[in-house]
Amino acid sequence: MKKFLSALSFVVLVALILSTAVFAQDNAPVGGCPDGFHLHHVMDHDNHNGHMHQHVGSAADQNGDGYLCVSHVSVNGNIHVHIDNNVPLN
Repeated sequence: MKKFLSALSFVVLVALILSTAVFAQDNAPVGGCPDGFHLHHVMDHDNHNGHMHQHVGSAADQNGDGYLCVSHVSVNGNIHVHIDNNVPLN
C-alpha cells in the first residue's frame, strides 16, 4: 500500500507540474489591430503606481485572447484609446 501511495503521489506531482507549464504559455492573438494601434497585453489598468494617464474605450478583452489594441492620442501620451483586437489576421 505504501508503494502504491508513493507512486500515486509521484503521478499527481508530475501531472501538476506539466499542467502548470501548459497554462504558463502565452496564447497567440486571434486578431490584429487597425492602423495607428499596437497590440498590447491585457493588464490591470486601475493600478499604475502613480502614473497619471487616462484610458479611453473598452479595456475588456472581448475575444478572450489576452490582447487589446492601444493608441496614444494626446500630445504627451497620457491618453490611451483601447479597443479589442478584432481585425482579421491574414
